[in-house]
Amino acid sequence: MVATDSSHAAIRPSFSVGSPEQTFLTEANDNSHGVYELALANLPELQPALDRLGLPLAKRLAFASRAAFHGTTFQTELLASGEVSEQAFFAAMADEIGIECLTSIDPQRLLMTDEACWAQFHRTGRAIYARLCEAPGRHTGIVAPDQAGWRLLKQRCQASPDLRLRIKVAAPSQLREALLERSRPMLTRFAVGNLHDNRPDCSARNVFWPWQTYSLGMLTVLLPFAVATVPMLALFALHLLLVSFFIACSALRAIAAIARPPVVQMPISLPLSPDLPVYSVLVALYREADVVPDLLVGLGMLQWPRSKIEIKLVCEADDTETIAAIRAHPLRACVEVVLVPPSLPRTKPKALSYALPLARGELVVLYDAEDRPHPMQLAEAWRRFEASGRELACLQVPLEIANRRAGLIANMFGFEYAALFRGLLPWLAHNRIMLPLGGTSNHFRGLM
Repeated sequence: MVATDSSHAAIRPSFSVGSPEQTFLTEANDNSHGVYELALANLPELQPALDRLGLPLAKRLAFASRAAFHGTTFQTELLASGEVSEQAFFAAMADEIGIECLTSIDPQRLLMTDEACWAQFHRTGRAIYARLCEAPGRHTGIVAPDQAGWRLLKQRCQASPDLRLRIKVAAPSQLREALLERSRPMLTRFAVGNLHDNRPDCSARNVFWPWQTYSLGMLTVLLPFAVATVPMLALFALHLLLVSFFIACSALRAIAAIARPPVVQMPISLPLSPDLPVYSVLVALYREADVVPDLLVGLGMLQWPRSKIEIKLVCEADDTETIAAIRAHPLRACVEVVLVPPSLPRTKPKALSYALPLARGELVVLYDAEDRPHPMQLAEAWRRFEASGRELACLQVPLEIANRRAGLIANMFGFEYAALFRGLLPWLAHNRIMLPLGGTSNHFRGLM
């Protein structure tokens, strides 16, 4: 699948695919390491822990170069690479300062309001804080410091040694998991009722509006009455109505096929830019253990800096088979499994609404478990957003059927998708007419 922006001329991309990590390391090796050695020298608070973890100098320089290219920090690049586990790094840093590093956190002991938990979910690349009740009357602060936070924490502990007894360190993923467990009721309420509470006119909770109920009731009474009294006239009118509807749909597609926007060649590549935003990838899965291996391979091929992407696999908490299939694979640091507590309605929109407040990216894309996105799709979507200005809020990726040559039905299905995503939707968007989204492979900007 390839992302296209239907609000402009249709694009037929040509791709240049390569690993972003390999690209940046090659760029770094072509230049002097002097700049990156200077950057490492400016991180004295990290060096003892890195020595303890046995991280070679060459890899330290590589992470420093990636941080310079991506506009991130050394710590962010190190943890995103998976070279050192998050728990091991934070334990080593805490030991250097003389502070305890927690290996587990009881969510029930967190002294956090719903609003405070909500705020911590969106601290992208920054320190995360919480308060823990260890015993009646004994409260302890928990912090997952960012790179700048280590220096500040060390300075404060040196100035006030007793602070080491009143504050503890935790790995960010561990602290976020505890905050998530603490926030499950709040997130469930948000997923189930937020849209209806704020925009009842857009909510499907109201199945029928009064005028719709009245019209349906009248039709239910009048249609049988007409068939019983004037059957030929009633059937002819019904036939004429259905044929008119079919002809109108066919005419609309024919017009879209004839007047569709022109196709323009466009090269796509991942830019070497520190301005790349954080991309959140949300995938809803339910009873889909069989597709998990292919899904993880497809997501792993997405070309985007690992320090600026977060992948959230959203599963129902009681879907043990799918969860076990995911846990059976080693997951990278950017992949998180979000467990949605069982509640009605059990729908994909509810599950995604539950996970949405946890997304920290400026850009968000939704995938189905069966999707196999093109490796450069995120790069093209980002370029489209950049070129289109703030008015553009959503991109719909054209979907293609992978097995369209498997038989007549599959071929017809593929033809239908091609007509919809390559013809009708681009024409509707080009003429600024409201268009339906496909329900998957949708890229959004500024959702949270």
